[in-house]
Amino acid sequence: MQFSALVPGTRLLCADAFASTRWVSAILIGSVIYQALLALMHTHFYRASSLAVAAAEFLIYLACLLVLSKRIRLEFVAIVALVLAYLFFLSIFRNALELKGFRDVMIPLLFYWLGRHVADIGYADRLLKILVGVVLIFGFFELFFLGQYTRLLDIFSYYVSTGTATITANFISDSALNLNGLRPEGIGRTIFPALLGNHRISSVFLEPVSLGNFAVIVAAWGLSKPGAEYKQMLFFVLSAITLIALSDSRYGLIVVSALIAMRMAVRGRLNVAVIILPLVSIVVLVLIGLFFEGGHADNIMGRLSWTGNTLLSFNIEKILGIQGFNMPYGDMGYAYLLSRWGVLLCIALWAALWMVKMPDERGVRFRAYAALYISLILTVSGTSFFALKTAGLLWFLMGSCTYPNAKKTSLSHAADTHKIFGRELNYAH
Repeated sequence: MQFSALVPGTRLLCADAFASTRWVSAILIGSVIYQALLALMHTHFYRASSLAVAAAEFLIYLACLLVLSKRIRLEFVAIVALVLAYLFFLSIFRNALELKGFRDVMIPLLFYWLGRHVADIGYADRLLKILVGVVLIFGFFELFFLGQYTRLLDIFSYYVSTGTATITANFISDSALNLNGLRPEGIGRTIFPALLGNHRISSVFLEPVSLGNFAVIVAAWGLSKPGAEYKQMLFFVLSAITLIALSDSRYGLIVVSALIAMRMAVRGRLNVAVIILPLVSIVVLVLIGLFFEGGHADNIMGRLSWTGNTLLSFNIEKILGIQGFNMPYGDMGYAYLLSRWGVLLCIALWAALWMVKMPDERGVRFRAYAALYISLILTVSGTSFFALKTAGLLWFLMGSCTYPNAKKTSLSHAADTHKIFGRELNYAH
């Protein structure tokens, strides 16, 4: 018997649902690989620019809005309106419109609600597996066929063209990789240096920092799963460890180790304890800035000391985001965040994240692991946390956790079986 015969209008509902899942899949995959596509176009067809990057991101945000507009929620409209009103109000005190702050806040808002719109853990699993597969394939292609990879993607030229890097900054002569794609002499690779040399894999992200961040998000998703899904947990965690080794991500190595320890030792409501981690991180940074005398070397303690000293220089105007919003705080996450949003919006958004009611332990764990990721990445980097190629995925997964897995929504379970792009329909019941 045809299911659609029992429930009038089901075919129309399924068509709308699968159209939405196709859009969501395209948005998420596009948000991960759009920089690689732009670099490919730059290398072979036309010279890229910062305007081209901005236009690509704008199209992705617009696509998010188009999907969300089909089932617009009052909460979403209210939150976006309040956040934008606050930033416009802040602009009055600054006597300047700082667009970067608006752009940065749109990513968590849009992609979190995109995840709530789908509300399907199984769909998120399948989509993340596809992304992991794509990233691994391109990562090993870069590792074993570096010459072909750099002929395909002239990354350094792309970043120079878009204003992210300068020609004089390339300390490796004739390298087409990004500046941090090779460890300079005297620093060297941390993970498997004898096997992998100084080359740090970037895959579709074009630079290894984002690959390391992606790996942490993948590990957090895997570790949040219940014990009964141990096979999927192992797949995501082992994939993350492989990506961390390829990218030589010191940050990823530390955080994934902490996540594994947290999964083994922390249960239930104890996961909520990480809510205070940003405050603890800022206090530790300030103490390092006060007492560490090792200078600002390009290592973990040097960067923490640099951030701590910067935070010590903040006055009340900078803390509120009225001053310093145009300062280059790229590798100092907490300074970057406070200067762009102000402490009031930072506290409000952090509190809102913890006010969301998670329906199960999976959601509770993933929120805690994401909080650990956020709190620690802001100690050593700012702009990489807001990079669309990883931030969009993080907040989409967060939104996906907010409904019970058993709940059948009209979007993701309108039919009994479906593919990621909604091509296989099965109405038989």
